Amino acid sequence: MWNRRNLLGLSALAIAATAAPAWAEASFPSRSLTMVVPFPAGGITDAIARILALKVSEQLGKPVVVDNKPGGGGQIAAAFVRQQPADGHTIYVGATEMFAINPTLFRNFSYDPLKDFTPITSLISSPLVMVVGVNSPMNSVSDVVQQAKTRKGGLNFASQGMGSIGHLLGETFRGKTGGTFNHVAYKGSAPALQDVMSGQVDFMFDPVISTAPLIAGKKLKPLAIAADKRAPQMPDVPTLAELGIQGVNAGVWFGAVAKAGTPAATVNRLNEALLKAMKDPEVLKRFADQGMQPFPSTPAQFGAFIQSELTRWAPLIKASGASIE
Repeated sequence: MWNRRNLLGLSALAIAATAAPAWAEASFPSRSLTMVVPFPAGGITDAIARILALKVSEQLGKPVVVDNKPGGGGQIAAAFVRQQPADGHTIYVGATEMFAINPTLFRNFSYDPLKDFTPITSLISSPLVMVVGVNSPMNSVSDVVQQAKTRKGGLNFASQGMGSIGHLLGETFRGKTGGTFNHVAYKGSAPALQDVMSGQVDFMFDPVISTAPLIAGKKLKPLAIAADKRAPQMPDVPTLAELGIQGVNAGVWFGAVAKAGTPAATVNRLNEALLKAMKDPEVLKRFADQGMQPFPSTPAQFGAFIQSELTRWAPLIKASGASIE
């Protein structure tokens, strides 16, 4: 029969076992944090992570390091994060492609953005804008539609690559307007924009983040914003919806996730730190200067948003025929 000492000992063990996870969560962070970025240094996602890292470090009282692991459409970075403990010290900072497009675009994608990761928050968004070269004879969306219907062979539109958001939006635009549009895929936004500026291709949809400096420098002409409302950086540029073309709206967005199984208290602490960082006046100014709009959310809201984006883009990717091994 158990005596009083045995019972007290078991009670102490039970209390310790119950308190251990709470103690572990309360001690977060216990060491430096790493933001893993699936793109090379110098890109937009890298810039977002580095802008936020310093402020998050101030919030949490620990260093935050940015680690670039490009390749595989985000799979290399994701694999690294999944190999780390589910304790919130390693964060995956990705873009639309990693969370909503590549899982369908790649035939054998190695991770599920919702099953293998825990959403923390969305971070930044930027609408896409339809642009043409500054010397293009087309000065409006109606010019583009007319030329696509009357010019022999139609028009050529560039994209950042097969299955990219620019490709999918171009295909959506084609379906809404009925013109003849020939897709020309590039390896990234920069070479595509170069050929739009030189007139080698007729137009493209690209984020305001990357086009704003070129528009300001009189190298590109913006014709329309592919969003529900006008972009703050281009208040005089109408939306496609304003021009009577409904349903052609999309933007690039960026978000942060942790490995699946990370304690809810830790996820909420990271969410709080990131949201406070995005409200910092210095951060807001740097984002605004680069054409970025803060896009904060709760973990639950971000998870629902990722699911909605997966649902939205999957049929368009399949219909386009785009696929990557």
